[in-house]
Amino acid sequence: MRAHAFRILSLPAFLLAAVFLFPAAGDAFAQQQTYSKRRQDAMNFTQRGELAMRGGNFNLAYDHYTAAIESDRNYAEGYMKRALLLQRMGRYEESMVDYNKAIELNPYSEVYYDQRAKLQILQSDFKGAITDLDNALKLSPYNNTLLEARAIANLQSNEFQGALEDFDFILDMNPSDTITYLNRAIALTRMEDLEGALSDIYTADSLSPNSELVYDIKGLTLMHFGMLDDAMRAFNRAIEINPRFYIAYYNRSVVWKKFGEIEKSIEDLNVAISLYEDFPNAHFNRAIANKLLGNEDEAVKDYNKAVEVKSDFTEALYNRGMTKSLLGDYGSSLTDITLAIEQDPTDAQLWNKRGNLRAFFGKYVDAIRDFDMALKLDKNYTEAVYNRGVTRMMAHNSLEGCRDLQRAAEMGHIDAEEKLRYFCSGIK
Repeated sequence: MRAHAFRILSLPAFLLAAVFLFPAAGDAFAQQQTYSKRRQDAMNFTQRGELAMRGGNFNLAYDHYTAAIESDRNYAEGYMKRALLLQRMGRYEESMVDYNKAIELNPYSEVYYDQRAKLQILQSDFKGAITDLDNALKLSPYNNTLLEARAIANLQSNEFQGALEDFDFILDMNPSDTITYLNRAIALTRMEDLEGALSDIYTADSLSPNSELVYDIKGLTLMHFGMLDDAMRAFNRAIEINPRFYIAYYNRSVVWKKFGEIEKSIEDLNVAISLYEDFPNAHFNRAIANKLLGNEDEAVKDYNKAVEVKSDFTEALYNRGMTKSLLGDYGSSLTDITLAIEQDPTDAQLWNKRGNLRAFFGKYVDAIRDFDMALKLDKNYTEAVYNRGVTRMMAHNSLEGCRDLQRAAEMGHIDAEEKLRYFCSGIK
């Protein structure tokens, strides 16, 4: 017995360490089984979420994707699927949190970067989108879809040279890509290069003759350069090729408005909306046209539809508010413009416009606060300085009012000079 005990004590030190420091093979196997079960559960919940998504049951899909994440906190695909769902539900901040986690867990998927870039574009974070697309292209450098997405993001952020480089690269790989020629034409138009834009449009036309899209882009280019008659002919041709191409009616309505033909503009917008009812920009433009004709009630109806379809349509909210003010509905008008400010609190123009509305209805103290905020956001906002000056005068604060008017006049505001002559000549 002693000899046996002695042999145990005299085991080499590294073997004794192995006993205590490393788990038995059975323990490692059990851990692997636990991990595999968690991952399998997560995958099963994800599949159920997919089925719920296809059935349009977003709440159930959310529950399944959440269960997948709770089953396996390291399952990147669970976060990715829930991010996509949250984005579709309009819950952008929560969606971004899940995208970030998915990429943290799996930074080697170009698809993940691409999807997060799409959300950033929706949030107008074009620089963030471009960074993500750069990372995606490092993983998949010849992916046309990613190159095109980055080019469009560059275009939207006015980084025209970057957009052109991507379009050039795509065309080097595929010189028969009609859509890329048209996209490059749009970039060249934004760069005020009429000759280059038309050259790409003619190439696109040779590749895809009798394409309504080619003629529509041609019309937009010609309209941008003030060639309205030629633009009208291009839109006419697009509609002739495809009478159900609602975008061409919409764009032609803009030309009619530029010609001063408001009723004809409305006729084209009516057709565009009949072909695509949930077209927020068409409802917005028709509202503006109706307002020009004095049909404020009809304008409000179209603004209602524009906001219904696109809840973050800040300009539609503001315009609806101003139109309601013309109808004497101050409370509802103020509500709309306040909602617009909540959507974009860094827009000095919105604060200035709400200040004007409040001043119009005699709410001078509140109006001055709005002008103050506009100037906090943009200290060189001449119109806000002038409006605050006028409002202070109306509130019987002539000294401060004249100081604002003096400052506005020094900044080049013509009306301020006139107001100074009439109201401030005797004020020191």
